[in-house]
Amino acid sequence: MARRRQRRPGRFISLIILVLLIVGGIYIWRHLPTRVVTTTQAPTTSAPQDDLRREVEKIAEKIRSAHLNKDINKWLSCYNSSYPHLGQLENRQLELWKNYDIKEVNYRISNVQRVSDTTATADIIWNIQLYDHRSHDYTLVRQGYKISLDKGPGGWKIRDSKEIAGG
Repeated sequence: MARRRQRRPGRFISLIILVLLIVGGIYIWRHLPTRVVTTTQAPTTSAPQDDLRREVEKIAEKIRSAHLNKDINKWLSCYNSSYPHLGQLENRQLELWKNYDIKEVNYRISNVQRVSDTTATADIIWNIQLYDHRSHDYTLVRQGYKISLDKGPGGWKIRDSKEIAGG
């Protein structure tokens, strides 16, 4: 009796899998470029309000850093030179830093609105933890401001601010 090896079904199954892979590759190759074109035609751009909010956050972060480091030049760089009574505001800030250590500064920004290409408004609520050198006590100050911003060559700066009730 001749000994003949029985054929294994593995070769046949491997051949079928190979054919399916080739057919699937051709299908994907033909249909993939049309799908990519349709998804890339809609570019993702951020809304102007989001960009403006980031600019307000940059200003707030700069003020926060200036408070924590008692850096008057950094603090003043956030304000437009036409800010009303900027000199008095600077003196009050220096007096605050002389009498208190700023331990923590947090803020919340809301109602960011673009008025024109170069002006905007926003609400900022500040939470500032102060340490009083005289009484050796901590105080939490919460102040809210409606700020007006101008865009100039140096970027966005605070042109005016009004304290809002309720903070």
